[in-house]
Amino acid sequence: MPGEEPDLLPVECVVETGRAPLRRPGVRCYEAVLRGDVELDGAVPVTSVLRTCLDTARYEVPPLALAMLDRALRMGLLDPGAALSRLEEVPGERGVARARRLLTLVDAGAESPGESWLRLRLADAGFPRVRTQIEVPRAGRAPWRLDAGWPDRRIAVEYDGEEFHGSARQREHDERRRADLRRRGWTVVGVGRGEVLGRSLALEQGVGELLGLEPAIRRRLW
Repeated sequence: MPGEEPDLLPVECVVETGRAPLRRPGVRCYEAVLRGDVELDGAVPVTSVLRTCLDTARYEVPPLALAMLDRALRMGLLDPGAALSRLEEVPGERGVARARRLLTLVDAGAESPGESWLRLRLADAGFPRVRTQIEVPRAGRAPWRLDAGWPDRRIAVEYDGEEFHGSARQREHDERRRADLRRRGWTVVGVGRGEVLGRSLALEQGVGELLGLEPAIRRRLW
């Protein structure tokens, strides 16, 4: 789950239906119909990128799955249309409905897992779909870029990860930048890891007030 930082992540593998899954510490092994989705990476058999994306979307927790799908799309490795077509072959199977929804939310504009997690929370709340990487022009200077938001309302929400927003100098830059955006008529909400991964619905309630909408959920979905 997001927020957990294990020393070693388990190795995940899949075997063709009819073969016994491997039982070993540090390994998660599943049995499934592979449908010809095995390729060779050197001498190592691996599932294709499409199959890996589909399995992640079906079986991984939604925020981690969406972050991976966003990354794959950004790298040009994922065709959401092809992935959705493959899901039509297995209607009603475990995780298919969740995978279908995640594939409709995928966005190459996410530049970090935190941005993907934030976008999923806004979608879960029932808010209108955000636009990512919004450019705000500045005369004679490079435009400001906003993580996600609603340009027609000049409202944006940004994920302030520790890597790029943790130091005092970076926070001062954020304050100057957002002050300039306010002068240009924008309302920008900055949220950190605690708000995005925490159990409180303060994020949804605060954004809902700005949009004039009531969040569609009463508790976190993940």
